Amino acid sequence: MAYITTESVKEMRNTIKNLFPVKDGWKFSITRDHYSSVSCSILQAPIELRVNENNTNENVNNFWINERYNGLNDKATEILTKINDVLNLNNFDKSDIQSDYFHVGHYVTIRIGQWDKPFIKI
Repeated sequence: MAYITTESVKEMRNTIKNLFPVKDGWKFSITRDHYSSVSCSILQAPIELRVNENNTNENVNNFWINERYNGLNDKATEILTKINDVLNLNNFDKSDIQSDYFHVGHYVTIRIGQWDKPFIKI
């Protein structure tokens, strides 16, 4: 059963905020959802991270970061990959599709902006 502790989320939050400091124009919301997932919303950044600049917010599929941003924005791909790597610290995936067995350490959600807080490029 997927589970993540408050301490693990706090460690991830501190690591991301050290990698991307507020003084450089970064703003994040990193929270634990339902004891089973960590959610990271990038609210503000000094570079454009969205695929479509007209969108106020976008969901990021953390399994397809390289494919989605390939050729569009190499810096965004690098940043989102770093964030995904931090959010997957101490995570595991022992799922087996053939035997219909699903077992992960915790779930990861990455968003650029939120539905009620649009992404801002500084």
